[in-house]
Formats: sequence, structure tokens, C-alpha cells
Amino acid sequence: MNDLNNNSVNTVSHDRLGAPKAVLFGLFAAFIGVFFLLILFLPKHEGELSPNERRILAKAPDASIGNIMNGGFSDQVDAWLQDHFPLRSEFVSLYSYANRYTGRNAVESVVLASDDRLIKAPIAASDSAIETNIGKLNRFIGENELNAYTYFIPTSGYMLENELPKLHLEYHDGEIIDRLESALEGSAEAIPVRDLFNAYGDIGSLYYKTDHHLTMKGSYLSYVEIAEQLGLTPLPESEFTKTEYDFYGTLYGQSCLFGVPCDTLETWVGFYDDKLTVTTADGGDEKVYHGSLDTDCLKDDVVDKYAAYLYSNHGITRIVNDSVIDGTLLVLKDSFGNAIVPFLAAHYNTIIMIDVRSLYYSPSLPAPSELCKEYGISDFLVVTGLDTVAEGTLDWLR
Repeated sequence: MNDLNNNSVNTVSHDRLGAPKAVLFGLFAAFIGVFFLLILFLPKHEGELSPNERRILAKAPDASIGNIMNGGFSDQVDAWLQDHFPLRSEFVSLYSYANRYTGRNAVESVVLASDDRLIKAPIAASDSAIETNIGKLNRFIGENELNAYTYFIPTSGYMLENELPKLHLEYHDGEIIDRLESALEGSAEAIPVRDLFNAYGDIGSLYYKTDHHLTMKGSYLSYVEIAEQLGLTPLPESEFTKTEYDFYGTLYGQSCLFGVPCDTLETWVGFYDDKLTVTTADGGDEKVYHGSLDTDCLKDDVVDKYAAYLYSNHGITRIVNDSVIDGTLLVLKDSFGNAIVPFLAAHYNTIIMIDVRSLYYSPSLPAPSELCKEYGISDFLVVTGLDTVAEGTLDWLR
């Protein structure tokens, strides 16, 4: 009798334990089923640009025999699943916020600062890159007998230290700029950007919140200072027609913090803008535009609206203002210059912009020294973000 009772108890216990397992198994199977159906039927964006992450999403795997045999198929499947996982953006964003709020904010490549501002981590300055760039600039200025000016723009993290979280990596922009300006002292006149921005006061308004570039307010302030250093009379702010656009910058895509509010990108168009002819050259392929803005980049469905300024980055960009009789300026720039140089176009007949990073890649393009001779250039302006001269190299400055 006792054995019978024990068997009954064991059977009941087993049933009680088995029920939760069955429920869990059912839930797991349902999850897998729903997951499979979502992957199968949700719209795919294979090979398209992700507007949030600013990169091309993986294409469908190549199921050819050769690709399967060499292992490429399995790698492509992994990449495809990662890029087309249901609710992927939401999960990626959740992971990024979790990292920030569990103590990893200070070591991320993009820091979440106060007031939802995104700030790039400190630049990884390279002593060899700095010395190489100093040498190239000194030689280029000396060999071409140029009146040279430098405008090195510090990062927002350095200028807005009070907005950084309590735990953050150190920004050494000031030391790097001092080193650059000291080494170039005999060749170029330094325009003091830090003093200019600090004197303005509202430094936060000079940098975007979701991008590393200067706002148009920051670019205009830069133009005024540069123009005065060049002996020009800058145009008042009232001379420009302003238009606003919603904007998410590159730091927004890199951070995956997709809950951050959008920025406002402005265009400031001068009365002279319709007189400008802009010619871009990359690898011998020239394109001619009228006006300083690529209005196609300002449409609602375009991710990189900053590319509207002077049609983005090119090896050589030539700006001609037919309403100005003479004057030629050579500008060595990175993307910061695209928003600043159009202001200067009000004062010169011709501005030659060169981007001598990897963009200036074709031997068919004339060397910058050849441009100096061709256009009889005597005035030279360097306007770049600090990372261009502290991390990269001015590969094609010759």
C-alpha cells in the first residue's frame, strides 16, 4: 500500500515538473517560429544604406558551390543575419544605452554628454604623423613662397569639457595645437581658434550635438576671424539667407543612441552665391555646378545633409566668383572647410580647395605646387579639424 502511495506521489510530482518544461519548450518553439516568420516576411534592405548606422547593409549570401566550399557562404550568412535581425535597430540602441548606463560611457568611441550631446572620444594623436605633417607644410609653404595661415579646429570634447560626464578620457587638443603652431611659427601665422570660441561664450552653439563639425554659427564666426586676418572686411550676418533642416550627424550613427533628438542644420546663402561656379575634380573626372550648395543632399530622405556644403569632399574644388575681379586663394582643407570657405568666396575671384588626404588619389590631378604656379597663388590657408593633422597624414601635399 505504501508503495502504491509513493508511486502516486512520484507521478504527480513528475507531472508538475513536466508541465513547466512543456510550457518553456512551447514558448521557445513559438519564439523560433515567430523569429523565422519575421525574417522571412519583413522587408529587407539588402545592399542599402542604413540611415541610422551610416553603412551599407549586407547583401543576400552567395549560394554558389564555390562560395560554399571556400567558407564564404557561412560568413555571409552570419553578416546577413546580423544586419537583418528583426527589430535590430531597437536592440542595437538598447545595447548602446545599457553600455552607457552601466559605466562604459567613458571608454566608448562616442561619449554621451549632458543635454543629449554626442562627443567623439579624444583623438589618438600620432607623434610620427604630426612630425610628418609639420615637415610637409613647412616645405610646401617655403618652396612656393606663400603667405600662409593656419586654422586648426579643436574637438567639441576639448572645448566643452564642462558637458562631459564625470568619468571621461583626457583631451589633449591644446597641447597638440600648441605643438603644431610652434613648429610652423616661421612659416605660417596661426589664427587662435580657442581664444575666439572662448571669447564668444556660447561654445555649445558652435558645434553640432550629433556631429563633430561646426554649426553654421561656428563656421560664420570662423569666417569672420579668418577674413580679418587676411585683411578682408567680413560680411555681416544679416547678408545671408538662412534655412533650417532636421539633421542627424555621423556621431549619431556611430553611437547607435537612436533616442537622441535631431540637430538643426542650417544653410546660409549669400547674395553672391548665384554667381559662383564650382568645379570638382577626382581622378581626372570634373563636374561643374552653380552655387555652393548641393540641394539634392538637403532632401528629407538624404542621410548625410552635411555633404550639401560644396558638394562634399573632393581632391580639388575650384570656386570662381564672376562678380569679383581678382584675388586667388589656395585652401588646404578637410570637411570642416566645406562650410567655411563659401563665405570667403565673396572676396575672391578664385579659390582653389585641395583635400590632400586619401581623396587626392590620382596622379592625373596636378600637384598642389603646380596649382600655385598655374594660378600665381601667394595666399595659402590651412583650415582643418585637429584630427586631420594629428592622426592622419597630408599624403599628397607636394
